[in-house]
Amino acid sequence: MIKQLATYLSLIAFTSLSSLSLAFTSSSTVMFEECRIADIDLQVEDLSTNTSFNPQVVLSKLKSKVGNIFSQADFDADLKTLVAEYDRVEPSIQVQDQQVYITLKMWPRPKVRSITWNGNKKIKTTALQKELGLKPNTVFNRQSFNKSFNKVKEYYVKKGYFESQLQYITVPHPKTNEVSINIEVHEGRSGRIEDIVFQGFSKEETSELLGMIYTKKYNLLSWLTGKGTYHEEGLEQDRLTIVNYLQNLGYADAKVDIQIHEAEIEGKILLIISTEKGPVFHFNAIQFEGNELFSNEEIEKLFLIHEGDVYSPEKLRKTLQAIKDLYGRKGYLEANVQAEAQPCVADTAFNISFHIDEGKQYRIGMIRIYGNMATQTHVILRESLLIPGETFDTAKLQATEARLQNVGYFESVNVYAVRTEDEEQFGENYRDIYIEVKETKTGHASLFVGFSSAESIFGGLDFSEANFNIKGFARLFSEGPAALRGGGEYAHLRLSFGKKQQAYTLSWLNPYFCDSLWRVGFDVFNTYSELTSKKYDIQKLGFDLHASYPLNNFWTFGLKYRFNNSRTHITQSATPLEREQANQQGIVSGFGPSLTFDSTDNPFKPHKGFRSRLETEFAGLGGDFYFWRFAYLNSYYIPLWKCGTFKSRFDFNFIEPVGRTSQPTQIPLGERFFIGGINSVRGYRDFDLGEHFSNGDPTGGISSTVLSLEYLHKILPFIDGFIFVDAGSIGLKRWYVKDFKFSAGFGARIEIANRVPITLGMGFPINPSGRSEVRRFFFSMGGQF
Repeated sequence: MIKQLATYLSLIAFTSLSSLSLAFTSSSTVMFEECRIADIDLQVEDLSTNTSFNPQVVLSKLKSKVGNIFSQADFDADLKTLVAEYDRVEPSIQVQDQQVYITLKMWPRPKVRSITWNGNKKIKTTALQKELGLKPNTVFNRQSFNKSFNKVKEYYVKKGYFESQLQYITVPHPKTNEVSINIEVHEGRSGRIEDIVFQGFSKEETSELLGMIYTKKYNLLSWLTGKGTYHEEGLEQDRLTIVNYLQNLGYADAKVDIQIHEAEIEGKILLIISTEKGPVFHFNAIQFEGNELFSNEEIEKLFLIHEGDVYSPEKLRKTLQAIKDLYGRKGYLEANVQAEAQPCVADTAFNISFHIDEGKQYRIGMIRIYGNMATQTHVILRESLLIPGETFDTAKLQATEARLQNVGYFESVNVYAVRTEDEEQFGENYRDIYIEVKETKTGHASLFVGFSSAESIFGGLDFSEANFNIKGFARLFSEGPAALRGGGEYAHLRLSFGKKQQAYTLSWLNPYFCDSLWRVGFDVFNTYSELTSKKYDIQKLGFDLHASYPLNNFWTFGLKYRFNNSRTHITQSATPLEREQANQQGIVSGFGPSLTFDSTDNPFKPHKGFRSRLETEFAGLGGDFYFWRFAYLNSYYIPLWKCGTFKSRFDFNFIEPVGRTSQPTQIPLGERFFIGGINSVRGYRDFDLGEHFSNGDPTGGISSTVLSLEYLHKILPFIDGFIFVDAGSIGLKRWYVKDFKFSAGFGARIEIANRVPITLGMGFPINPSGRSEVRRFFFSMGGQF
């Protein structure tokens, strides 16, 4: 008996894949599952001229095979495979004599014959075509094309054409299985913002809001910053920012409206931001209840709001949080503080009622860590301020989360308290700590290249691992490179090649040596330099061992031992005196302590605070030279206003020859100080100040003083302008601090995409000894890729 069942599916190419399965009844599916596949017939429709089709290639991609038992799951997977390659697929299944006959009709995807753009007047077709990323004579996939087409729409919005509308139609050519794509563009008005006008605001309010909002006026650097064009989402966020700002000034009913007007300059718009402030509200009666642990006076000390003050939701929120933090620091994790604001009927004021539910006091149970695949558990725990058994402290919990986030090992960190899993052992008043981390890449490899007025062109390779594990070398061959990660150490290899200087440095640092607060590390280096003279070059090969210990948040004590072998290679043109002093070469072995104070607000771009370092060193521990080295280095930053910072610098460096190295001229050239140029006294030649040999090369000195006053002004987030006055003194005499050279000038520091720092400027020497000392323009650029 012949049983036939034929089921057809028309698969439109871009419907969801869930529609690809055949809609069989359960009994039919079971019947198919028991049948063997007798034949798979592939039929290609609308095959264009000069195009061949090899069915064996398609059959090799299918899970369903002739002779195998039919599988519904395999057949569904085969349909998904085919629909990814063909424009349309129609399957047909027949069952005859307990055998399955499969027919698959397939329509190849068409090719793109042409792409036509109409209506684009402001943006060139080549730019739009590049953004689309689709060329003629390529296969047309509507789903992929829609994604690319949306990128073009976003490109128009990014360029500021907020009214832009783009549509496309496809014109099929059945005989050749091709399509022509016609794209219609309505660009609308340009969203370049000529000006932002505030109506109903005071001058002070306007000034503050211009610094707070995302939207900015269009300027010459907008192509680089991306600011200055209309963005609907950004403008809505700005409106909420302005409303929040006004409410915190007491305008609780403030309304803000933003309108777009044509500017007088064609192709630009005006933003008119207007407000209806309404009356100024104040705080009236303030009361609270529910506090038993803390007295009324202790609670009131936390209040940022008082009766008669201008109403501010932000101050109200901060007061609430301050009360919660007070309880949290004493272990009351679940303390609940609510504030109710009730408007006064006869006045523009609010009565505020605080309701405090203190809850229970909790202690710390177990600390459990999740998500650390590479980072060792003890590396995470040493950043924790929480100790099992202690009374809970939410401030320490938040600080622990911040510390873990700042170490740079994790993409995200979440530290929170949960009900303890060992309640029978610890009791109900314990809460476990969960530390959840998601690790991020901590290894970096980069090329860098740069140019400076001192060093000419230079470049090199830079490799670093911020979460290194030096003990992993023992498991390197069994576990691979992954064994070298997770120890919380820092490793750095830098290879620098320049026209006047080469340097190869390997560094390692353990910030918590033996899980203590000691920072212990070493550096191994090999340097070659002819920066100070073309008549000789100085090569140093050596290492140093260093350790430091934080005495508190500002003071750090350090120890350092260094060993290097210095060699000087002299050219034939060197003078006899230069040759004599250059021959002072050999081993320097020195050890000494240091004391550092740092209260600056940022390690890279400080705006306030004081940074000072006092260090001394005795060289002569088995080396060829004997001397004391003293350094006192200081930088002081004072914020004058939001965009302005005053910086002062005063650095003192001295060498005191002793023992058999009794004369200043016996100090090796590689140990002497050299000043002048971009890093010390700008406007003078690099490293050229002080005494000179008869051929004009600098002798360097054993006494060096650099003083500088600088005003730094933030122009844009990535551009700082500065003006300065520098002074420097150097001499080949003991404790020599006189005959200063002065300069003044201006410049700029530019940082492009946080990767390419550029410093350039002009320095004007005030009292040079001659024209040979002068180099007014200074420039430095470096970038990593």
